[in-house]
Amino acid sequence: MRISLGRCLAAFVAAVIFTFAFCSTPVLGQDERGTDAPEKVLPPAPNYVPMTTEDRWKDYVRQNFTQPGAFFQTFFTALGDQTGNVPSEWGKGLGAFPGRLGSEFARFTIGGTIKAAMAAGLHEDTRFYPCNCRGVGGRTVHAVSRTILTNNQNGKPTLDIAGLAGLYGGPMIMTSWYPGGYTPLGYGVRQGNLNAGITAGIYLIREFSPELKGLFRHKSQ
Repeated sequence: MRISLGRCLAAFVAAVIFTFAFCSTPVLGQDERGTDAPEKVLPPAPNYVPMTTEDRWKDYVRQNFTQPGAFFQTFFTALGDQTGNVPSEWGKGLGAFPGRLGSEFARFTIGGTIKAAMAAGLHEDTRFYPCNCRGVGGRTVHAVSRTILTNNQNGKPTLDIAGLAGLYGGPMIMTSWYPGGYTPLGYGVRQGNLNAGITAGIYLIREFSPELKGLFRHKSQ
């Protein structure tokens, strides 16, 4: 039940595609003048506007069902499962891929639902804000820290309980339809750890996406 190299590579590719697809779509907290406009940085706490019920519903639907990146993430993670033959009891044939695809879609949707529901109850913000600081070091720390931190209804940093519950809850619940050797505290926690690492990578790419997009445009000219 080890996490194979193929699965890690597929997950990494999914993270990159997921992020750029995500960043190319206007989102809450992002300038709606165009897809190339930068995301708004987190405003000072006195000027912070907490999420409304409508904001939360739109953010939940977008993150889990409407943005292309959600489907890229599901596809490439399922492809990693297929390559790594996980779970092995499902077989290696192409006929097993739809089952793995559906399984991963359910996993990510369950995780996203846990996050959205708990965040609403705890008044946690589910949006990502780029750092209002300068410098690679500070921006890197900010991006990685958003894996475990978010903002409360007053705009102040707080432990992202809902986000962490979603990262670990999805794969732990997924083991309920896996063969018996895949347990929530074994396989589920390991997959949650992998989710956390991929999420940190996504946030890093999103934080530096203006520079990355500029670099790609420069190379393509």
